Amino acid sequence: MPGRGWGNGVVGLTISRKEFILLRHILITTCLFVGMSTAWSSEPGHALYDHEDPAAFYLQAPPGGKAGLRKAINASLQRDPRNVAALVQRAYDFKDRGDLPRAVRDFDAALTAAEPGSANERHVLWSRGWVHYDLGDAAAALRDWQRAAELHKGRPRWVTYSYALAYGTMGQMGQAIGWYDAAVAAMPEWGSEAGFAERTKHWRDAQRSELRVVFEAWQVNVAAGTSSVPAQAAD
Repeated sequence: MPGRGWGNGVVGLTISRKEFILLRHILITTCLFVGMSTAWSSEPGHALYDHEDPAAFYLQAPPGGKAGLRKAINASLQRDPRNVAALVQRAYDFKDRGDLPRAVRDFDAALTAAEPGSANERHVLWSRGWVHYDLGDAAAALRDWQRAAELHKGRPRWVTYSYALAYGTMGQMGQAIGWYDAAVAAMPEWGSEAGFAERTKHWRDAQRSELRVVFEAWQVNVAAGTSSVPAQAAD
């Protein structure tokens, strides 16, 4: 899963003002894109998926900071069991410890507590999708990601490689390659070996391996001249 360094969304931890403003912006504000709703299908068509989505993020505690994080999360949830930010952070903590069922439980609770249509809801869906994927349910992951994309009301970049991963894992290689094509169109680094390695360096091995199958199939299409992306993007 794509990640970032640690910031704080839980009451009780000391962080920089910049980190606080960033996380508050992501977890509390409503959706940033309020234009026409995108119709989501199994194929990307010719649209360019070049929109940002600040709700699609993963914050990790620094080395040695996990115990303090857990303490802050638990204190926050004791005060407010429906604290969405705390539920999400505890879910990620469970995920990092390999307790995926508990992670899903907390994401479910966070989704129930989140305001419908908000950036909170979008963040929970995006996050839970990755846990569903790691549990071996690519179809459930795709459903969460599709709903998160609908709430975005634009064409966020993360949709392309996430859908490629889900469809490829489900054996629907035609759709997977189409979405990977869209990923390269929006982010050309996905079209090279070095770029693929860089973009997936924080991913789990199983995630990276599955997407590599799609990447290699996409390379075959480029060599055959059937990709819509210029061949030089794959160099």
